[in-house]
Amino acid sequence: MAKILMAKVEDGTASPAEIQNFKNLYPDVAKVLVDPSQTKVSVKEAVITAGGEAVSPETGKPLTDAQLAEIEPPADAKPSAPSEEVETPEESAVDPDAPATEAGGDLTAAAGKWKMTHITHTHRSYTGQIILKYHTYARFQYKGGKVRAWGKRYDRFSNESDVVKVGSRTENRKSRVPASSATSMMKRHVELCFAGSIGCYANLYPWAKVKVYGSGKTKIAGSGA
Repeated sequence: MAKILMAKVEDGTASPAEIQNFKNLYPDVAKVLVDPSQTKVSVKEAVITAGGEAVSPETGKPLTDAQLAEIEPPADAKPSAPSEEVETPEESAVDPDAPATEAGGDLTAAAGKWKMTHITHTHRSYTGQIILKYHTYARFQYKGGKVRAWGKRYDRFSNESDVVKVGSRTENRKSRVPASSATSMMKRHVELCFAGSIGCYANLYPWAKVKVYGSGKTKIAGSGA
């Protein structure tokens, strides 16, 4: 019975009553097992104007140094090496809300704006403790309805509990530019392991994807497992 209950919790088929029963019977396991329903996503972005000023994409107001530091990758972020990146075909999606004047996409114009995106996926246990946070960072340049170039791309982990064992990237891709839209994606393998010789009890594959348009608009996707 215990094995059946554990299996249902791990594969996401347990009912609310079964999950509560699991937490009552196995509180120590519930503290270290990721609950997909509690995964939270947050996004912080900045636009760097042609004059080099960092501003909010929502309000256009200058960002403080503290606000910019929350978007820039810190020193422990792992940069994407060109040798490990997979380039996918050019995309043709257009931001439906973009001004009509951007539709043509003048690539001969002066350099456009840069946008920086920081996505955080926070993974919690069944009892609410943070097990890990997966961060991804991507920069891109846009102007005239086109994504003109990719900048640096990074990922990192923070707030890891003692059970987390970070593995390698299993996916690292970006689409070809210039194009009217482009997509960046990173995915990692993470094992959850008990201390000592008991071994590992779960595998996670957190991933994050950002689709960007030539208007500067972004669309975020991702998964907790």
